[in-house]
Amino acid sequence: MTQARHDTAHNTGTLERVMQCQTLPTLPGVAMRVLEITQDKNVSTQEIAATVQNDPALTARVLRTVNSSFYGLNKPCPSITRATGLLGITTVKSIVLGFSLVETSRRAGINQSFDMLAYWRRAVYSASGARLLALSTNACDPEEAFVGALVQDIGVLAFASTLRDEYDPVVSGENDHDKHLAAEVECLGTDHCRAGAALAQRWRLPEPLFECIRWHHQPERCRPEYAALLRVVASAGYAAAFLADVAAKPLLDRFVVSMREWFGIEPGASRSLLAQINESAQSLAKSMDVKAGESADLSTIMAQAHAQLIENQVEMQRETLELTRQTVTDALTGAYNRAHFDREVAQAFDRSNEERVPLAVLFCDADRFKSINDTHGHQAGDAVLKELASRLAGSLGKIGTVCRYGGEEFAVVVPGADAARALKVGEVARRLVCSAPFVVSSGTEQLSLAVTISVGVAAHHPGVGHTFESAAALVHAADECVYEAKNAGRNCVRSKSCTQGSPTAAAAADRAGSPPRGDAAGGAARQQPASTLRLLAVEDDPLAARLFTFIFSKERGFEVTVYATGEEAMRAIGDGHSPDLILCDINLPDMTGVDVVRRIKGNAATQNIPIIVISATSDGDTRARAEGAGADDFADKGAFAADSDPWCMRVRELVERSRGMGRRSAA
Repeated sequence: MTQARHDTAHNTGTLERVMQCQTLPTLPGVAMRVLEITQDKNVSTQEIAATVQNDPALTARVLRTVNSSFYGLNKPCPSITRATGLLGITTVKSIVLGFSLVETSRRAGINQSFDMLAYWRRAVYSASGARLLALSTNACDPEEAFVGALVQDIGVLAFASTLRDEYDPVVSGENDHDKHLAAEVECLGTDHCRAGAALAQRWRLPEPLFECIRWHHQPERCRPEYAALLRVVASAGYAAAFLADVAAKPLLDRFVVSMREWFGIEPGASRSLLAQINESAQSLAKSMDVKAGESADLSTIMAQAHAQLIENQVEMQRETLELTRQTVTDALTGAYNRAHFDREVAQAFDRSNEERVPLAVLFCDADRFKSINDTHGHQAGDAVLKELASRLAGSLGKIGTVCRYGGEEFAVVVPGADAARALKVGEVARRLVCSAPFVVSSGTEQLSLAVTISVGVAAHHPGVGHTFESAAALVHAADECVYEAKNAGRNCVRSKSCTQGSPTAAAAADRAGSPPRGDAAGGAARQQPASTLRLLAVEDDPLAARLFTFIFSKERGFEVTVYATGEEAMRAIGDGHSPDLILCDINLPDMTGVDVVRRIKGNAATQNIPIIVISATSDGDTRARAEGAGADDFADKGAFAADSDPWCMRVRELVERSRGMGRRSAA
């Protein structure tokens, strides 16, 4: 190795002063001799044993460590020769170097103000961690990683023994080792990595250990052949930092990230490794007769690591969902994009043919949209498209898949809808769009615009004669119907099925948005009711509330009052508002629809008022809870909006039954 490996951008004066100091730590002669003879690959175990046994105290310590739980031998090892044969030359060399380093630190004459406990805690936990990580990842030799992590901070010992009082302010007690390095550079103009590397050269340490000492803060800068070793040592250092302060979440983050990025180890496995490192380090410290502080609280370690695991999983899910969302949604409106529509309609067409169920496609095109851009600018046009997507999703999102097809045109895939139902769905969308002005911004100007849509509908129904040869043909038919609606005066619905020679008017409303006079499928006109029925709707979604108002319009003989919360509705009833029937959403801001039912049915004055609970989730449990509380009926919100005629009849039936009950009570 050469001094050229060192950076030159540092204070050479401080480093030279350290290296020339008479109190600079030195390795014991036995350790130096072990390092020398182990350079020879053919060295015998007897020669190593003879060298170590020249120091009886060192021999006893090595055997105590070999027989400790740290190495987990099946039976006691009686001699250095036997230990070398069982564990290998590298292991015995690493133990000898470890004890020599302990002895060196004790003879270095370091100030009492220096935190030797923190130094050895990091050394022992890093060494234990590096050995375990190397064993777990097979990235490098475990014993080489062990001794590399153990000696990585010998530069700190060099500073503490030579600079003494001058070094005390640098080490602030902060557990983050990277901050120590920055403080050294700021105060001394150099750092312990450079000092340690110079000391390693003096001690003639093997090149792998030199690399660990010099580059453990910058593993990416080591020699390529030692990259795996340096990553193991660096990750072990992150683990040691966290185990010294398990409340420091950033230290845990650093360890978990390094394990995943460098070794492909997920947070759950990293959590287990932390617990093993904690236990192993305590065993090592005891066998080496050094103080490394109390064992970290395992329950805290596990809780922190588990929290990290959950956070990482949530973040990964969030990233996955965001990437998925970006690939299937339109950036401007938030609706699904054209690519998603193409996939969705193709899959729905195949399912329709396989299961012999109907399928409909709707095209909704904003009327005279170009004039909005030309008159008010593209910012206003974009705002209109966003609001249009919102209204369509609000009215149709539970029924079908709303997609931006292109420009001002939106397409909707409605599985299970035949021609008649699809026409009603299109009419619901048309009415909701024109129900209220679009309030949008154009620069600093606030605009109120009357926006309408033309709707084209095509339905595919295999098995009953209404079939298209392909999904593309179905889409093309719906697109053609939009032009028919435009030619018919806009703000209307036109439809086609394959058995119809040309598009026919269906559910056509006047341009002011009035409900149709005839049946949406072209049947007989509805009869006007004899009296107006008062409905009270409890619904916090403004779009759904407007939808109820449209469905139960005055032309159908209903008068609808909407309240956004259960409490508002209860107060209105208490103040004398006596509805003929209550429509109640299952999910409200202040209570559930089930709570509303219980309170209405539990009051003698209101118990005969019929209640229909409406939910976007029509599962059996939700229905059972509603009916168990006393609801007279339960409706799926999507089906309710798509085909409201049966529900209008059901409302009249429930009201008539309620009035009959009232007459019998009065009698």
